[in-house]
Amino acid sequence: MPARTLVMDVDTGTDDALALLYAVGHPDLTVTGISCVAGNASLEKVVDNTHKVLDAAGAPDVPVAAGARKALIERVQEESAFHGEDGLAGIVLPDTARTTSPLTAVELLRQQVVAADSPVTLVGLAPQTNLAMLLTLHPEVTDHLERIVFMGGSASVGNVTAVAEFNVWLDPEAATCVVESGIPTAMYGLDVFNRLTIPEEHARRWAASEHPAQRLTGELLLRRGARADGLTEQDYVGGIGDAGALVFLTHPELFTVGRHPVRVDLAGLGRGQTVVDRRPVSYDLQARSADPWQTLEVVLDLDVQQAAQAFTEVVDAYTA
Repeated sequence: MPARTLVMDVDTGTDDALALLYAVGHPDLTVTGISCVAGNASLEKVVDNTHKVLDAAGAPDVPVAAGARKALIERVQEESAFHGEDGLAGIVLPDTARTTSPLTAVELLRQQVVAADSPVTLVGLAPQTNLAMLLTLHPEVTDHLERIVFMGGSASVGNVTAVAEFNVWLDPEAATCVVESGIPTAMYGLDVFNRLTIPEEHARRWAASEHPAQRLTGELLLRRGARADGLTEQDYVGGIGDAGALVFLTHPELFTVGRHPVRVDLAGLGRGQTVVDRRPVSYDLQARSADPWQTLEVVLDLDVQQAAQAFTEVVDAYTA
């Protein structure tokens, strides 16, 4: 695949950490900036976690900026209990010497996108508050973005509610700004999110490694099952969650993608749902022309074994 420049927006919990480890370790990806938002943990914890994961990955001095503490409209942006109180399921990492950028998240994203030598891919793995403010305040970035790939939404069921996925549910107005931006966008949602898993033998092998990136990857995979409902490391789940969006980015041939109109529901029981219109294009043409929806790439299926192998190869290469 051709080399690709990324800027990333994260709420670093366990699966954002896996995504960062994959992005830094992949030879064809260059991460030039990272913005942080509250979500899986508080903003302060997200920023600290991001720095420490970059340390483990041996990443260069990638600028990291703090962004939104809460959603655009709702007063409270809740944190997920899935990732533990610290966002990293209790994994203790060494203190970091990295410093947070003095720029706001939006300023950093704008700077990195506009200054890039080639069009940038914007990867969103969190509530999309920072992304919405970027696109609203700085529409000029549109000319410098190749595409947006975000982890969020679903073409089927939800996880926070019956129909709403966590990242979109936390700030559906922000997600609307992204979905309706007109920028080529791919949605990596719950339809594939929970299905991409790594065999336990790899997780335990990495957890025993002396390389910080491999060891952290293994520990994260082993602990992603240790949630508030009492599961322990012995209850191996092995899902890589957000990191799957990066595997999709580097290996799109392993995924089944449909192009469908998408809208975010902002009211009532459906608030936070990504409504994916999978009807034939010819159906209800008059209604569509009167109220057009943006068409996104929607990831619907994948080759689990091959996608897991792609992730494994990147983590294994940390010792090469």
